Amino acid sequence: MSNPTHVITVDAAGTLIRPWPSVGAVYAKTAREFGLSVQDEEVDKRFYEVFGKVQKDRKITSGEEKDFWRQVVLAVFEPYAAGRNLDPLFEELWELFARGEHWRLAEGAKEVLGRLKDRGYRIAVLSNNDSRLRSVLEDLGIDSLFEKIFISSEMGVEKPEPEIFREVEKSFGEEPSSFLHLGDSYSRDFEGAQRAGWKALLFGKPIIEKRQITAFAELLEWLP
Repeated sequence: MSNPTHVITVDAAGTLIRPWPSVGAVYAKTAREFGLSVQDEEVDKRFYEVFGKVQKDRKITSGEEKDFWRQVVLAVFEPYAAGRNLDPLFEELWELFARGEHWRLAEGAKEVLGRLKDRGYRIAVLSNNDSRLRSVLEDLGIDSLFEKIFISSEMGVEKPEPEIFREVEKSFGEEPSSFLHLGDSYSRDFEGAQRAGWKALLFGKPIIEKRQITAFAELLEWLP
C-alpha cells in the first residue's frame, strides 16, 4: 500500500456481525408464536427477496427506519397472514433485532480489532443500518473498540454514495488515502470505497477478488 493507513472502517451486518441463528429462523419462530404457519427456510428466502426489492425503492433514512422495516416484515408475512393484523409481530421483531442475543460477532473480530487498535489504528464502524446497531454492538461488548460509529440512517446517505465517505473523512480529519474499508458487499463496500479514493478489502466467501479476506485474522497480514 503506497500511503499509510490510519483509519480502518468496518461494515456491520454481513461483515462484523451476522443474524443468529438466521433471519428466517428468528422471523419464523416469532411468527409461529403469533399463530402463523411458516417454515424457517421459506421465510428466510422470502426475507432476502423482499428486502432486496424494498431496498431498491427506498433507503433507510433518519426518521423513516422503522417504516422501512415495517414494510419489509409485512411483505414477508403477507401470504401467510390471512387478514390478520401483523403490526404486533413487526413490533416484536423490531425489538428482537435491537438486542445482541440474535446477532453473533465474526470469529476473531473482537481480538483482531483490539490488536489493530493497540497498534495505533483508529477503528470505526461504517454501516448501511439503523440506530438499533448501537445497542447491538453494546450488547455484544464491542462498542468500546470503535472511536466512531457511522450509521447511514443517522447520516441520511448510504454506501456506495461518495457523500457518506466524505462525511467520515471530515469527522476524522483525514485524507481519503488514509482509510481502509472492509465490507462484504462488492458494490456498496468494495467499489464504493475505492471510488471514494479509499483502500478497500472485500470480506467473505467465495473468493472473487484479489483484495479479499475470508476471516478477520487475515487483516493482521494486510496491516503492519
